[in-house]
Amino acid sequence: MTAFTAAAAFKNAAHAAALTLWPSGSPVQVAFGHPGSVQGTEIVAFMEISSEQEPATLGPRRQRREVLQLTVVFSVFRGGGGEQEKIASDRAYELLGALEQQFRVTDTTVGGTVLFCFLTSHQSEGASDEQTISAGRQIWIDAVFTAEARITS
Repeated sequence: MTAFTAAAAFKNAAHAAALTLWPSGSPVQVAFGHPGSVQGTEIVAFMEISSEQEPATLGPRRQRREVLQLTVVFSVFRGGGGEQEKIASDRAYELLGALEQQFRVTDTTVGGTVLFCFLTSHQSEGASDEQTISAGRQIWIDAVFTAEARITS
């Protein structure tokens, strides 16, 4: 953790945690940021992060409470017709559930970078977009994980 924000350390540790769940060579492509032009059929991408700080205590150490929000995108593609829509959706939620459990149960401080981390919201269109339907079905879930850190500079 740096003296002014935990954002970079938190995102790095969250990405590393995902790599323990889905190591290189697994069917899930874990990306730090945009996954690039070569994309697998299952992607977990660590995207934008935001931070807000407020004073935590008054005193010589000038501690601050930092609330971090990290958006993680889960994408699952399945070739085929309409029967693949539910299969892709179920798998996307399975991936989201695995990362949620990692942060809520297994590694609650995300590698010691934050005090806690929870899934606080997620959103999915719930259906493939028109551009994808001719090739198969793709489900996207945008999930927001909220964490709190203490800055003690």
